[in-house]
Amino acid sequence: MLERIGNISFEADFNKQKRRKYGSYKGSAYAGSSFDINDSISFSPASKYLSQANWLLKEYHQSNEGKIIVEFNYDGFCFEVSLDIETLSTINSLVYRISKDGVQNSLEKDISATFKISIGESSQKLPLQKELRGLEMLFNRFGTLNLNNELNIYNYELIDTLLEGMYQLLQNDFEYLNNTLLQFIEKQTNKNAGSLTAKFRNESTEISLQKIKPLSAI
Repeated sequence: MLERIGNISFEADFNKQKRRKYGSYKGSAYAGSSFDINDSISFSPASKYLSQANWLLKEYHQSNEGKIIVEFNYDGFCFEVSLDIETLSTINSLVYRISKDGVQNSLEKDISATFKISIGESSQKLPLQKELRGLEMLFNRFGTLNLNNELNIYNYELIDTLLEGMYQLLQNDFEYLNNTLLQFIEKQTNKNAGSLTAKFRNESTEISLQKIKPLSAI
């Protein structure tokens, strides 16, 4: 099915009414943000936890209004996440903006993808470190696209094709990412994340791929 992708126009089709296979979990896309490189962070026990997980924290910023922005590198990927400390006790989803940590092939475009991820219930104790096999496969698939413009939720048929065959692997990756990130936030802020308690968990980790675009177009 992927052969269809190369010849598809990336113009958003706002008139389509067909229901998406993987896009039923709706929400606003990540709008981006800036980081204050002068902000300081308490390095214990939160940083000890990230060090054990082998995550490289690039930026952490908590505004006076309670907005938290985290940027980190892990397993060859760059991640940006924004959340509100005032709603941390009832949070049930996270929005990630993800790109590869350096593109090895000079002919390959540097792609940024935005995901909205619900926080599902973990069936077992999660490892402190994990290979992100689903994301690696998905970004390799992105690399086959001749993508010059944004692909978004209105191109649902194409997004469904991109996710085909790897949805469960991605669920496993994001279950791990959600859990590790929220554990770090809890340790850093000394506040409980509601998504880590059964009351606010979803039955499973749902994935909505909201946006894909070349970094040169951002």
